[in-house]
Amino acid sequence: MNSLSQLTAGCLFGLALFSHVRAGETTTDFEKSVAPILVKNCLNCHNSSEPKGALDLTRQETVAKGGKTRATLVPGKANESFLIRRVTEGSMPPKKGGRRLTKDEIASLSTWIDAGAKWPEGRVLSPFEFTTEHRAGLDWWAFQPVSRPQVPTVKRREWVRNPVDAFILARLEDNKAAPAPPADKTTYLRRAKYDLLGLPPTPQEIDAFLADDSPDAYEKLIDRLIASPHYGERWGRHWLDVVRFGESDGFENDKLREHAWPYRDYVIRSFNEDKPYAQFVKEQLAGDVWQTLTRDGLLATGFLVAGPWDEVQFVGKSKLERMRTHEEQVEDLLGAVGQTFLGMTVNCARCHDHKFDPIPQRDYYRLKAVFDGIDHGNRSIFTPEEQKAHDAAVAPVQKRIDELRAGLDELRDLLPADVLVSKIDDKMLVEGRFGKALDARRVSASTESKPAFHKPPFTVECWAKLDGKAGFNILVANNLKESGEHWEIYSYVGTGEFSAFLPGYDPSEIKSGVEITDAKWHYLVMSLDGGKVQLHVDAKMVKEVAVTRRQPAGPLGKLSFGAYLPQKIGCDGVLDEVRLSNTVRKIEKAPDARFCADEHTIGLWHLDAADGGTFRDSSAANRPDLEKYKKQQNGLLSELKRHETELAKHPIPQAYIGLRREPEPTFVLQRGDLKKPGPQVTPGGLSPVRAPSPELGLAADTPEGQRRLKFADWVIHPDNPLTGRVIVNRIWQYHFGRGLVDTPSDFGFHAGQPSHPKLLDWLAREFLATGGSVKKLHRLIMLSETYRQSSRFNPEPAKFDADDRLLWRFPPRRLEAEIVRDAMLSVSGELNEQVGGPSFRPFTVTVFNTHFYHLFDSDFPDFNRRTVYRISVNTARDPLLETLDCPAPSITMPKRPMTTTALQALALMNDSFVQRQAERFARQVQTRAGDDREAQITLIYRLTLGRPPTKEEFAATAQLVQEHGLDAACWVLLNASEFLYVR
Repeated sequence: MNSLSQLTAGCLFGLALFSHVRAGETTTDFEKSVAPILVKNCLNCHNSSEPKGALDLTRQETVAKGGKTRATLVPGKANESFLIRRVTEGSMPPKKGGRRLTKDEIASLSTWIDAGAKWPEGRVLSPFEFTTEHRAGLDWWAFQPVSRPQVPTVKRREWVRNPVDAFILARLEDNKAAPAPPADKTTYLRRAKYDLLGLPPTPQEIDAFLADDSPDAYEKLIDRLIASPHYGERWGRHWLDVVRFGESDGFENDKLREHAWPYRDYVIRSFNEDKPYAQFVKEQLAGDVWQTLTRDGLLATGFLVAGPWDEVQFVGKSKLERMRTHEEQVEDLLGAVGQTFLGMTVNCARCHDHKFDPIPQRDYYRLKAVFDGIDHGNRSIFTPEEQKAHDAAVAPVQKRIDELRAGLDELRDLLPADVLVSKIDDKMLVEGRFGKALDARRVSASTESKPAFHKPPFTVECWAKLDGKAGFNILVANNLKESGEHWEIYSYVGTGEFSAFLPGYDPSEIKSGVEITDAKWHYLVMSLDGGKVQLHVDAKMVKEVAVTRRQPAGPLGKLSFGAYLPQKIGCDGVLDEVRLSNTVRKIEKAPDARFCADEHTIGLWHLDAADGGTFRDSSAANRPDLEKYKKQQNGLLSELKRHETELAKHPIPQAYIGLRREPEPTFVLQRGDLKKPGPQVTPGGLSPVRAPSPELGLAADTPEGQRRLKFADWVIHPDNPLTGRVIVNRIWQYHFGRGLVDTPSDFGFHAGQPSHPKLLDWLAREFLATGGSVKKLHRLIMLSETYRQSSRFNPEPAKFDADDRLLWRFPPRRLEAEIVRDAMLSVSGELNEQVGGPSFRPFTVTVFNTHFYHLFDSDFPDFNRRTVYRISVNTARDPLLETLDCPAPSITMPKRPMTTTALQALALMNDSFVQRQAERFARQVQTRAGDDREAQITLIYRLTLGRPPTKEEFAATAQLVQEHGLDAACWVLLNASEFLYVR
């Protein structure tokens, strides 16, 4: 026998000999000595979901049944039990499965078996119960209630400024280490301003702080910094990293989200207002369903749709494909919810129980039931009161617009039809109507191309009565042999044939007929129950196409002309290109009477102007009241334009906060397969969190908004052990470069243990006691001696704590990419301090099936705003920022990577933005310091590094300025490590 999985299927003594623990009997021995051994060492393989060797050790019945070949154990006889034999010889657990059992553990199992192997009645062991070497259990530290530990007593009590210091110093003293001496005031000011505002201190700020000898100088500094409107910009950027905020869809189309920026402004505003954290969380999860609805509550739910969205998979796909795409969308959202607020990778339990944390698959689908009604899209952010006021304001204007449009509709029956042609960006745009006078209705059929076809560059609406007698002709080409200026219509199908598709008809119902040719002209004729649409095509082969399906009298629909495809692919019947040459000559005479002059002709249209104009109805000349009706029409159009302009002054504000719908019943999907639904579940929280109860008490048909509201209350409940720990750890990380827990969005097994678990809990409780004030938490941390340490290296503690986990010094770190850019703008005097509003866009966009972003560099003031206001587009990332580890907006980034590469040095030296800021920097210094070389050099050092130059630095810089100019010196300091790092 090679493994415990080869145990027999029958127990030698049967269930009768396998004892239960009845009422009154103790279960202490089993719970304390047996259950932990089985759970930690055996259940990883021998569980109820995938029992290896058919052996399930989770319950009394399956243990009694045994495995494939023999009994697991013999109650009362440990020495005859196969279980004891295998663990004694060391073949179980297997080498890859974990460590061998100790002698004490084997003795505990033997004693239990000898005593009758008593198993508590109804007791089912779970792999989640205890933490092992391979996974976290329900006893994992993150799921335990948050305590309020006693502040430790330390030897160097004079060093302790507040309880934070006591916890840090206690660990240092345990390791016989001492903290670093305090940083000087200039270093502290620079550190604090970058931490809170993301900007360098000015010489005036430095002088004022150095001159302030009052006992509360540091307190006043911190209070002044957190009161700045730039505070929200700095800390809002941190939050946007965590929630993967983007202003484009991502994926292959990467379409812009014009109205995503209000969520960013909401985040910045919330930090500036020091909004209580519980309210901040609840607004983002369910702010749109609060009893008292506010604008902030609506904007906050932009969190739910901040991530990428594959819109393409929702267009023209089967129901199953759309469902699969929705599942991916929900997984992204659940991942964001779990990691942002709870520090748990819930999304890893989509297809099976979580491999490392005690999160069963059922939990994933309970959370899915909470958020399954969220869809992407723009939505009005009017509150009910605002909507009511808006409707009242626009009602008279809208009423008049409706009247004017009705009047124009009546006149169109008396006027010839026009098709307007305009020139836009060297492209001819065709828009308008043919023959509105023939039908009062304004309905047009739609059509969809195959994914290989690009979107039509323009559309022509066609109208006609299809009563068997009326039809119309569209002239679409000039005489190719007389001039090279002409219309061309191509429909390439790889065979040399052309095809046309009248929308509203399935391509399979269009059949090719006979070829029609003459010496000069060729036609593509579409017959439709007596009505004919004739398209002149410059081609060698044209077919008559018969439509076999009858359509009632009414509008023909839209002729949509798509994009030309040079490669040979199948055609679904859509015209692939209409090309208009730069000039089109007026056609004085119809090229063929058969084409334009039969009894069913409505009119002949020709182009009046070379660069744009109107296709005129040649038959209109015989209408005596034309000018009268035209005058009436122009008057109505003029008034309509005025009222539409007035209406535009009352827009309905939109934001990309998603759409809502009532979700369908939620089922656990076996292995995540849509085709294998399992049991139905109702909304709930995470089961390893035992207080507050994860059972939300909601029925399967609970309205979508109430699900999120109830879940949000569960997340922010004071007893939830995860929420408070996660946010205080994030704040700590952004001050020290590393959290008390290494992985700020994952408090599961891979997070390991906190470096200072008691401090983490103390901070979480203190945060709760202050009402969830982030600013008060800043104050507590930044006024501690721990934060005020210098970054001076000490080789002694570095021997056992090289990565400074015990914080024996302040850890130096490089500024983030956005802050590097902002700092350059600040010292050059170019920073535009405008707060909020639409993002600036340093690119142009070309839309051709997908979105192509073309970056450019600009010195316009709008482009010199803080980087948090740069639009976050997945495929339009700034090369300088990207080189400095600025993450893509489509992924959550709770902890920025900190790489050092040659590309960073090259970018900082050669990027046009950096070079321009160096030039503007020099210009500003010249203005402020005049021609005094000493004053110039001193000023550039104080602006960039916050200090005057040393004697050696001054001499080297003076020589550089002498030989290469002040621009070069400014450029060098913008590339200096001291400028790019906080110490």
